[in-house]
Amino acid sequence: MKILILGLGKSGTTALVYKIAAGKPGCRAFSGGKPGKHIGNYPDAVYKHTYSARKGKDFELYREHLRHENYDRKIWMARDPRDAAVSRMLYRWHRGYFGHRQQYQAHLDRVRQKEWQPGSISFSEICGYSGHDGFSRSLEEVVEGEQSRYRQMVEFVGGLGAEWHLFTFEQMVEKRFDHLNQYLGFEVGEDTEIPQSTGKAKVIRKKATGDWRHWFTEQDVGLFRSAYTPYMELIGYDTNDWELAPEPIIEPEFSSLYMQRLPERLKRDTAARIKGQAFHLFRRKAS
Repeated sequence: MKILILGLGKSGTTALVYKIAAGKPGCRAFSGGKPGKHIGNYPDAVYKHTYSARKGKDFELYREHLRHENYDRKIWMARDPRDAAVSRMLYRWHRGYFGHRQQYQAHLDRVRQKEWQPGSISFSEICGYSGHDGFSRSLEEVVEGEQSRYRQMVEFVGGLGAEWHLFTFEQMVEKRFDHLNQYLGFEVGEDTEIPQSTGKAKVIRKKATGDWRHWFTEQDVGLFRSAYTPYMELIGYDTNDWELAPEPIIEPEFSSLYMQRLPERLKRDTAARIKGQAFHLFRRKAS
């Protein structure tokens, strides 16, 4: 059986690929890369991909891939766009901040400000410092980026056929796998975690939902509501529920400290990889 998982980054696709693979003995799990990169003649395999127009993995690329590649099961992985936005903002520096240290520091300072006084700065203002194409984006640019992202999402997901199965991050967190199991024809390993050996387990932030209620302000609700509503309606989220936490709490462990750990982890992983490559090269020469 050949299975495809497709979704937006920070929507839980990586966790799901290993849970599905665990439910079928011998099933291979492949995560990332351009579509088709890992396709092979395997009895059972699950392939996970994410949409990222900035990295050249837009929906047209996936449409073209699906015109030529057949999958026995296809899953669209969704997540509340408000929670996804928070996770994506905090994950910004997972590849380090070389050449952008000033921007990284400005971003980190504003996240710390949010921790100290949640109401003193809006989520949208913090997002202005997490862009890939400039030091500081205006609120208009931040909102337009989200509007564009979710316009394309609605167009793509709205056009998926009946052979696709919709699964959400929220269902995974709450361990509601019954419908997914029925669709797949076997039970997933619902307690399976991302293997430590992949390195991706080290970037897990917070296995929870509704975090946006602590990050958003009333200003953010006014700015993002129209951008997210069409997608929320399509997936089945409650578009009337924009209630914020009365006493918001931003935990450093899952915010500023998480932001700091990401580039530090990259340095350690890079050093370990170089050391490993040097070791294997030395062994080849010695033999």
